[in-house]
Amino acid sequence: MEDEPRRVAYVAHCLMNQNAKVSEFAKCAGVFSPLVERLVKNGYELQQLPCPEMSHMGAVRWWASREQYDTPGYRRHCRNLARGVVDLATMHQDAGYDVVIVGLDGSPSSGVRLTSTKASWGGRPEGAVHGGSDRRPGMGVWMEELKFEFEERGLEFPRATGVAMDAQDFDLQKAMVELDEFLTEDKENAA
Repeated sequence: MEDEPRRVAYVAHCLMNQNAKVSEFAKCAGVFSPLVERLVKNGYELQQLPCPEMSHMGAVRWWASREQYDTPGYRRHCRNLARGVVDLATMHQDAGYDVVIVGLDGSPSSGVRLTSTKASWGGRPEGAVHGGSDRRPGMGVWMEELKFEFEERGLEFPRATGVAMDAQDFDLQKAMVELDEFLTEDKENAA
């Protein structure tokens, strides 16, 4: 067991605590267990990333698109949070850990491969239908700022993936197969 590589997964806050999500978006009470169980089974220690949306907008907030979060003030807030995360991730890397990031694809903040978009949203929230944003390839604002913080320090952004559990067509089995493939890449690269 001592020869096993040390691994740590930095996981989007809302995947470890669904109660932090915007009202009506939680898919389960508390932790998204299938994801956590899969990571632990594969030897990952877990670090919960901060929730920039909650710490910026509060616990009682409306859903928003990437365009609404893509402001200088929100980016500055995300960058401030990123400093502490990168400090800790660097300590893990220096101690020989393989570091990965697991975000929430489709999130305007925590998306890794997909983010939300709806440039027309604004004003009263009645016109914005729950789940009514579109998805497009790319990172959310928080993930971009986290990546920028790594890069500004001359560090490589860790391998990252996302789980698109907010998508209307979310398929748990498919998502776990994709996660397994991502984690298998790690084992193959470590060998």
